[in-house]
Amino acid sequence: MREISPGELVLRFAGRFAAVSGVIALVIWLTWVMLDVKSMQSGFTLP
Repeated sequence: MREISPGELVLRFAGRFAAVSGVIALVIWLTWVMLDVKSMQSGFTLP
């Protein structure tokens, strides 16, 4: 295993965190939209 610099470690952690939080946000948004479809009559709203 090669040596990893602290900066690279931080970038990897930040990238992983961004990916995970993005997926979680997408799931929450989709759930919000699916639940909101019943209450709205027409149109498509962004929260």
